[in-house]
Amino acid sequence: MMANTNDFFGNLGKTLSETAKTVGEKTDEFIAIQKLRSQQNTLENEVKKNFKDVGEMIYQRFIGGEAFPEEISEICQEIMKLQSDIAECRETIAAKKGFSVCPACGANVPKESAFCMKCGSPMPEPDKEPEDAVYEETEDSEEEDSAEETVTEEDASTADPVDASAEQEKED
Repeated sequence: MMANTNDFFGNLGKTLSETAKTVGEKTDEFIAIQKLRSQQNTLENEVKKNFKDVGEMIYQRFIGGEAFPEEISEICQEIMKLQSDIAECRETIAAKKGFSVCPACGANVPKESAFCMKCGSPMPEPDKEPEDAVYEETEDSEEEDSAEETVTEEDASTADPVDASAEQEKED
């Protein structure tokens, strides 16, 4: 019986060492694959960066006035439109938050600031509210009022139907 126990533990030890060896080999294989994947990702990111750099160089040359084939020019014009749309979104967001966008660096600056707090550039003066206009009625203005009320048939046919119905309701 002692021999059977020794054989059992001997076989168990042999099985465990073979399993440990297999696990070690699989771990080494896994680590080697992960290193290769990491290297592949690094190389792919470098290629993407180079493509981006080439595109930016071409775009800057387009902005500088260099002529390109039509399909490249169309893409560059689309980029210009998208950048304009982005700038408009930034300005709208800044305005809703009570800020202006610095024309030099794009930073959000309080509307009342004269200079950008990030780059120091002077900020354009905010649009001023128009002062209350003083309206003086003259004899000519009465003639203009009556002339505006008279609509020719030609004007009525080209007028917006909604506006025409609104005018009709005012007269009724």
